Amino acid sequence: MLIKQFVFGPIETNCYLVACEKTLKALVIDPDVRSEKEKDLLLNEIHQQNLQIKYIVNTHHHIDHTSGNAMLKNAFDAEILIHELDAKVLPEQWKWLLDSNKILEPPPCPFCGAEKSTLEIIKEQKKAIIGCNHCDFKFEVFPSPPADHLLHHGDIIKVGEITLKVILTPGHSPGGISLYSEKEHVLFSGDTLLNLSKGRTDLLDGSEVNMMKSLKKLMKLPEDTKVYPGHGEPTTIGREKRENPYILDLKIKN
Repeated sequence: MLIKQFVFGPIETNCYLVACEKTLKALVIDPDVRSEKEKDLLLNEIHQQNLQIKYIVNTHHHIDHTSGNAMLKNAFDAEILIHELDAKVLPEQWKWLLDSNKILEPPPCPFCGAEKSTLEIIKEQKKAIIGCNHCDFKFEVFPSPPADHLLHHGDIIKVGEITLKVILTPGHSPGGISLYSEKEHVLFSGDTLLNLSKGRTDLLDGSEVNMMKSLKKLMKLPEDTKVYPGHGEPTTIGREKRENPYILDLKIKN
């Protein structure tokens, strides 16, 4: 299995290019591709490796994990895969942001820490721009095409000789998923399990109760499983069981 990690976008989202080295068939996980530079980096790697992109997999619907969906689908006619519970948000993500802003306080600016970020809704273009009045931070919502295939817990995504099992891990979003390769002992955990941390649950459809259940589920995987999270550096299940404060609070027995 070939795994190439890219860090894209203003929130430094991990985008993973995963390929079968024998067949050269591949998929892309969570593409937050916004600039021409980011687009060129990803496409150049794909072309240099002569890869055939079959799927675009979103571990959840949040905009920092889906902005490259349209570009990759247009470039490779790849299928967009996401869990059924998150799929409805993809075509009109600005509506989810608008609902969030009505119910919750706007979050602080991730760049300067100003108390509240701003949200501009452009309904006719079905998009939105998150920004800040105190610094130059701007975060545009890039519309995504609708999902081509809806995922469910236990589904298998097969690309060449690579087999990834879908594990439903809600908490950060209702349809958040992790992707597990039993053969390679590799887990792509999205924004559920992070390096010595976990995904936030204070968004519109987040759930702390579900997040802790999902973390407990992932801790049943072999300790040598390498974890590739949605943000931050890779880790292992064993390290998280020993050192992650949220996991330690679960008092999981070995």
